[in-house]
Amino acid sequence: MRFRYIIFFLFPALSLTAQQELMLHNLPDVWHSNSTNPAFFPKGKHFIIGLPGYALHAAHSGDLTYSDVFIKTGGRTEINFSNAINRLDPENEVFFDQRIETGSIGLSLPGKLFLTVGHATRFTGTVTYPKDLPALIWNGNAPYIGKTLDIGPQAKLFDWNEWSAGLSKEIGNLTIGAKLKYLTGISALRTDENRHTAQVYTDPDIYQLSLTTDYAFRSASLVSAFDTSGLGFDLVLGKVKNKLLTTNRGIAFDFGIDWQLTDRLRVSASVLDFGGSIKWTENANYFASRGTYQYNGITFPGTDIINGADSLSFQTKLDTLNDIFKFNKTPESFTTKLPARYYASAAFKLTEKWSIGVSLFMQTGAKKHSAFGVSARWSPMRWLSLGALYSVNERSATNLGFHIVLKPGPIQLYFMSDNLANAFSVKHSAAVNLQAGAALLF
Repeated sequence: MRFRYIIFFLFPALSLTAQQELMLHNLPDVWHSNSTNPAFFPKGKHFIIGLPGYALHAAHSGDLTYSDVFIKTGGRTEINFSNAINRLDPENEVFFDQRIETGSIGLSLPGKLFLTVGHATRFTGTVTYPKDLPALIWNGNAPYIGKTLDIGPQAKLFDWNEWSAGLSKEIGNLTIGAKLKYLTGISALRTDENRHTAQVYTDPDIYQLSLTTDYAFRSASLVSAFDTSGLGFDLVLGKVKNKLLTTNRGIAFDFGIDWQLTDRLRVSASVLDFGGSIKWTENANYFASRGTYQYNGITFPGTDIINGADSLSFQTKLDTLNDIFKFNKTPESFTTKLPARYYASAAFKLTEKWSIGVSLFMQTGAKKHSAFGVSARWSPMRWLSLGALYSVNERSATNLGFHIVLKPGPIQLYFMSDNLANAFSVKHSAAVNLQAGAALLF
């Protein structure tokens, strides 16, 4: 992977999309809400087949969007940082969380017990990068003579399979539930928190270029080698396959309660991925780079690298950058922790067709998130439900969400977003949130 493709590591969330799902948590009759509270099981149903479900949430700090960087010109998409760089903060962050529920089964058992089993694939991550990195890639180092540029990004991202089995019990008006998750890791990359220095300096007198690194990261099945010959920035990516079972293993727990306090008032709370972690042993390595290199009278070409000018006159001389950025590879297992998520909600039934609710979400871990929402639901027919949500989170106090649930016969279909304005404009939004899925309920 050439230097120009580092761009895609800086903006992964803008092209796909931490899971808050405030609206889904307030719809306990929707089968996939069981993923937000193991105590949820649709009332009056005995056997459920969960068809695929999808949930996506991501954001970039500030207001930078995919379309600000990837510009369509003459029928092709090109990278253009000229307008985006000035809108970046000194430190920028993207975070993303994606869940694909491939299938699940729910079964009502004697004694008011409810059993659930399922499988899902999940992807979560946070990438923090300095403004200097895209500035150097786009402008080259000529505009920054006499300045030290910090270009070392930090990242924590991984994806995994989640095999789950849950059991809930109805005791009077209270339902309690728990779920065990067996985790098999697919791939991971995590930078060393104590070693993330990469600096570029150009001397103003003799144009001596100095590059210094003390940078390290851990990877499992994602990066197999780091070849810094040529332009000095070739990543050799491993062949990542979604193997259902791997030697990267871990467990996590979900706990929840659902309490019908009165005929009209219902409250619930849950904690998800409690104690969750994955130990990475399959193709797990530690890559470390430490060194300093100086070269007289040279500048990086900036945009030429991005545009693929592989015939640069100094390419052979830059082969010596291998002495600086060469990563030593050492086999080493490591552990990543899943971010724990917490939900609390209350719903009040105004009439047979109208209800209102409030919900609270928090996430801990490398990236902390919180959100609060107020919702209203209208069910004009037995097979149709419509709802709206107003929510506040750390990014915005003006999020308007929407849901639609269709239940023709045993089929249940739903689509919802905690911020509807962004759900249909992924490339033009700095944050995206949406969920959709289907199930058969008998």
